[in-house]
Amino acid sequence: MLKRTVIVMALVWSVLQSGELTIFAASDLKFALDTIRADFLKTHPNDNIRMIYGSSGKGKVQVANGAPYDLYFSANMEYVEALYKNDDIVTEPKLYAIGRLVIWSMRNEFDASKGFANLTAPWVEKVAIANPTHAPYGEKAKQALESKHLYETLKPKIVLGENISQTANFIKIKAADVGIIALSLVLAPTVAKSKHAAYYLIDDSLHEPLRQGYGITKYGAKNPLAKAFYDFFQTPKAQQIMKRYGFSVPKSEK
Repeated sequence: MLKRTVIVMALVWSVLQSGELTIFAASDLKFALDTIRADFLKTHPNDNIRMIYGSSGKGKVQVANGAPYDLYFSANMEYVEALYKNDDIVTEPKLYAIGRLVIWSMRNEFDASKGFANLTAPWVEKVAIANPTHAPYGEKAKQALESKHLYETLKPKIVLGENISQTANFIKIKAADVGIIALSLVLAPTVAKSKHAAYYLIDDSLHEPLRQGYGITKYGAKNPLAKAFYDFFQTPKAQQIMKRYGFSVPKSEK
C-alpha cells in the first residue's frame, strides 16, 4: 500500500512539475524548429510543446488579439517589431535568421540550371507562390519576379498558397508545375533525399532581405518554459540546426 502511494505521489509530482508551451511559427521553420524542439525536450522530458505553423501575417494578427501563444516566430522581423511597440511582445525583437528563396519543381522537365527560365517554359501552366499580402516569402517572391520583369507575364498562371508550407505542398502534389518557396523546405530530409532535390537558389539582391525575428508574447511572459526555449534557441546547437536548413544566422545584429 505504501509503495503504491509513493508511486502515485511521484506521478502527481511529475505532472505538477511539467510545463506547457505553445509556439506560433512561420511555416518555413517547420523542419528546423521541429528538430530544435526535439533537442530541447531531451532536457525537458516532462514538458509539452505545441507547435502551430502558419503565415507570419496571420500569426501577427492572432498575437495582437491575445491568442494563447507563448512565443512568436515570424518570417518578417517588422511584424515582431510592431507587436513589441504595442506591448504584445515583451522581449526586445531579436533577429534569428535571414531566409532564402528557391525555384523548385517536382516535374521531370525542371532544370535547376535554367533558373527563372523554368517559369516561362512550355510545360508550365501553374506557378505557385505564397500569398504576398500576409506571407513574407510570397511578398519577396513577388519582388523577385518583378525584378526579373516576370510578374505581370506570369500573373495569370500564379496560384497562391495560404503560407509557404501550403505553397510547397501545391508543388509536391503537382497542383502547380513549379514555384518559389523557402530554401529550408527543400532541404527537409524527405525532399533532400529524393530525386527532386534540385533547386535554383534565387539571388537575394532581387528582393528585400527576409529578416526573421521572434520574441516572447505578453501571454507567455510569466511562463518560465517560454524563457527557457527562447534562450535555448540562441545556443550554438540550435543555431547549427538553423544553418543545416539553409538559414543565414546573424552574429551581432539583434
